Amino acid sequence: MAGDKRERKRKREIEENERPNKKVAFENRERSIEVSIRQDGGAWTPVIASTPGINLPAVTIFKPYAKPRSSHRGGGTGPIAKSELLLHSSAHERLDYTGREEETNGEDGLLKHYVGVFDPKTGKLQVVQARKMVIRGTLKVSKKPETANGEEKEDPSNYTSARSILGETFGTKKSKKAIRSRTENAITPSGGPASSSQNGPLEPLASAVIQSMVATTSTMASREDLQAIADENKPRPKPNLAADTPAEVYSIEDLVGIDMLRMLPVKEWQDAVAAQQDIVTSSQYISKRIVKVAKSGIVKRLKTLRYLLILIEWYKSLRSGGHGNKRVPKLEEVKQKVPNTSDIILEKTRKRFSPEAHMNKWFVDNCLTHICALALTVDDFAVDVLDLMADLYFDTKAMTAYFKELGCRIVALSETERTKLKLTKVEAVRHKIAKLRLPLEFPKDSRPMRRK
Repeated sequence: MAGDKRERKRKREIEENERPNKKVAFENRERSIEVSIRQDGGAWTPVIASTPGINLPAVTIFKPYAKPRSSHRGGGTGPIAKSELLLHSSAHERLDYTGREEETNGEDGLLKHYVGVFDPKTGKLQVVQARKMVIRGTLKVSKKPETANGEEKEDPSNYTSARSILGETFGTKKSKKAIRSRTENAITPSGGPASSSQNGPLEPLASAVIQSMVATTSTMASREDLQAIADENKPRPKPNLAADTPAEVYSIEDLVGIDMLRMLPVKEWQDAVAAQQDIVTSSQYISKRIVKVAKSGIVKRLKTLRYLLILIEWYKSLRSGGHGNKRVPKLEEVKQKVPNTSDIILEKTRKRFSPEAHMNKWFVDNCLTHICALALTVDDFAVDVLDLMADLYFDTKAMTAYFKELGCRIVALSETERTKLKLTKVEAVRHKIAKLRLPLEFPKDSRPMRRK
C-alpha cells in the first residue's frame, strides 16, 4: 500500500516581489484586445530608468531638461529621435542625482523600449515608445571659499572633482578605473593634513558615513562590557571586586554555603587530634594540614578542610563519559573515600557541581576553581601548589592556570622560605606559591569564553 501512494510535491512559495509565471485569467477568454501603437507621444514621453550602484529614495523629484540631438537616433521622427532628455535632482542633502540617455553600440544599438497601458473596461492596449535612461549619483561640490574682499576663491579641489565627474560620465574604462582608485586612496581622516586641500569634497561623505556608523553602533557593547560578560560566565566562584582585604574576595560562606557549614562533621577529627591519633586520608594536601588546622581551634576552617576533601575525592572519582564529558560518580563511591559523610551532604554537592548525569568542561573547571579557592582560605591566601598537583594529577602549568583565574599571582619560593623548608635549589623549582593580593589580576581572554 505504501508503494501505491505517491507523495505530492509541495508548491514553491512565491516571494513578495517575484512575478508569477502563470498568466492572469481574464473573465472572458474569448474577448479580443485592440492594440494600438502611438507613434507621436507629444513633447514628453515615458521614461524607463535604472539606478546601478545607488539606492534611490522612494520619493525623488526630478527636473527635466531637453535639447536637440546632434544626429537623429535610429532614423526615427518622434521626439525621442529628435531631442535628448536629462533629469536632475538636488533634493538630497549630500548627493545630486542625474539621469542621462546612454548610447549603446553593437546589437543593442537599435534596441527600443515601449510602455503599454491596458484598459480592461474597453479592452484597448495602447503602446508608446519610452526613453531608456540611467540615473547616477554624484557628491555635491562644496561652496567655494571667499577671500577678504568677499570674492569667491578658486578651490583646486572643486576643479578636480568636476574633472572626476566628467571622467566618470564620459571616460573610458581605463580612465574610470584610475579615477576610482585615486578617489579611494585620497580618503583620509577629517582634520588630517590632506583634509583641508585634497579631501575637501570627501568630507560630506565621511560625515554621512560616520553618522550612519554612530546610529548603528550606539547599541553595541564596548570592549569593557564584553570582558565583563566573559568574566561573569567564567567557571569560577564570583569574586567580590569591592573587597578591601583578600579574605573578603572569596568568603567561606559563599564557597561552602551556610547550610553546608552547619552539616559538615569535624568532631571525629577534633577528637583524634586531641588524642594524638593519626588521621589517614587519600589527599596529600589535607593530611599535611589537618593537625595544624585542628589545633588552631578555628572550627570554620576545619569544616572548610573537610569540604575540600569531599571535592577532591569527588573530582578524582570522575570517569570519562565520551565527547569530552565526565561521568558523575555514584554517591557510594565518594562515601567510601570520605567516611562519616551523610548522603545529604553528597547530594547537595552533586546538585551544585553536576546538575546532570555528565559534567562538561565548564562544570569540571568550576569544581577545580572552587578547590583552589578553598585552598586559599585554608592557607591564608598563599598556597604551595605542589600538594594539590599531587592530589589532582596536574603539572605546574595547568595547576597555576586555575589559580590565575582566581586573580592570584604565581611566585617562586623566596630564599627565606626555601631555607625554612630545608629544600635544595633544585627541589625549590617545583614549589610555586599562588598568592591572592589586591588588586586582583585576572587573565585577559583573546577568544570567547566557553558557556554552559
